[in-house]
Amino acid sequence: MQLFFTQEMCAISLTDQSVYYRLQHIIDKHFPHRVGRKDKIIIFPKDEELHQRRYFLKLIAKLYEKSNTKQKPEDLKKLKESHSKILKFSQVQTGALLPHLHIKIRFENAHAIVFQLENNDRLLVSYFKNYFKDHLVQYRMRSHTLTLFPNSDLTCRRLEKLMASQKHMGWYIHFHYDISSFENFKKEFRLRFERKRRFKALHGILEEYFVALGCSAHDSFATVRHHYLELVKKYHPDKLQDKSSDLVVHYRQKFDNIQVAYEMVRTYYQEKESALTA
Repeated sequence: MQLFFTQEMCAISLTDQSVYYRLQHIIDKHFPHRVGRKDKIIIFPKDEELHQRRYFLKLIAKLYEKSNTKQKPEDLKKLKESHSKILKFSQVQTGALLPHLHIKIRFENAHAIVFQLENNDRLLVSYFKNYFKDHLVQYRMRSHTLTLFPNSDLTCRRLEKLMASQKHMGWYIHFHYDISSFENFKKEFRLRFERKRRFKALHGILEEYFVALGCSAHDSFATVRHHYLELVKKYHPDKLQDKSSDLVVHYRQKFDNIQVAYEMVRTYYQEKESALTA
């Protein structure tokens, strides 16, 4: 038995067929959140399975101690603490070679990343979906394409880490992509993300200006402009020639506040349009 750890996964390779099938039987019985095939199984962490995971890892730890004369205490400790990680089991045939996969990647206008797979490998698709588990990922069986929709700058960093390594679980994966296209994608995405960030920040500070115009951020710009023109007619200083000085001052202040509010809100809609068309 060999153990391999990453931040999110514990990989367990077994050469003893009887041990592998014993564990496979336990997995089939107690862990419904799994994917796999004859020689490979992945169990995804679920809160409701935490209790049985702890006992299952204790069993694997005992098997590891029995099968490894040169066991590493630190690996044993990591194994017992892997209850919140993905568990990946592989049956390794002596002298067997890992399959080599070739995956093309294309980048679509800072909005999507498309992986062109060679076939409908459900295990591989699950691996990618779990790797980008905090993203929207769509898979199309007919075209063998997996589409990843980036949601932050973290997407690019995780993708770079993925493509920098060839060995992934039970495969050697060769990623084919145009470097300049990837660099342009990163640049365009970061600009788009920054525009959206500015837009959200602007939305948060403009509430009082919308109130001054009798509108909300959910109204269209046409509605806001209509309210603005009505307020300008009502509070325009030219209408107050025969009024008291106190009322003139009040209307002048109100008129000035309306002008400032309109200019600020108009900037908001310009930023909004820019963010949506980016």
